[in-house]
Amino acid sequence: MSETPSTSGEVIAEYFLDAVEAFEDLVFAQRETPPEHYDEEYFADGWRDGGNRYELETRRRIEARNPQLIQEVFSPQRVLDVGCGPGFLMLFLQELGIDVHGVDYAQASVMLAPPQVRDRITIGETSAVDAPARSFDLVICREVMEHLTVLQVRETVRQLCEASSRFVYVTTRFHPDPATLLDVTTQFDVDPTHITLMSKDLLRVLFVLEGFRRRADLEAQMDWAGKRRVLVYERA
Repeated sequence: MSETPSTSGEVIAEYFLDAVEAFEDLVFAQRETPPEHYDEEYFADGWRDGGNRYELETRRRIEARNPQLIQEVFSPQRVLDVGCGPGFLMLFLQELGIDVHGVDYAQASVMLAPPQVRDRITIGETSAVDAPARSFDLVICREVMEHLTVLQVRETVRQLCEASSRFVYVTTRFHPDPATLLDVTTQFDVDPTHITLMSKDLLRVLFVLEGFRRRADLEAQMDWAGKRRVLVYERA
């Protein structure tokens, strides 16, 4: 860090400038994961911890009460699942009578999806969602942000908010111990495509800048497993 200025305000400003410069270097060094990485092996092979494979009954067990909770908390009529993978949550919501659609980056998602929702999945980037403005009363994006670059995260947040007429429900993995708002880390030991674990506060700021307010009460309801990885925002 450069020479310490004389006033506390200048010290804080200079310290944060160092954080901004480090953030800038990281952002421009990041590289997107190509869609071909997310092939059938990525979703279906046994490399995942705890047998967390994308098979119908495995996903039904892992989802547990989530689909019913989504219905109870949000009472949605139309749902968009951004980064839906092979669409198992879509299927479980459809079984509850909800009109649900999905977007995913990987062609393998459609190949592995249950027949009931296969034609409801659109292949596309989460940062370029092809949906009319405010056409879904609930937009879901779960365990996706960590797979994106920071620039993709920023644009994905904009897309989620653009598509939602009311709620956005997000889960992701966050930096476990950020020293500043701009700290970003990785989690390659869990998944080699976990390239962006940002601070929770930074992701919250991005939603506020899109005109959405935090619903802490709904976050508490959706975080039934106590993982502290849930964000819920409502159009202001």
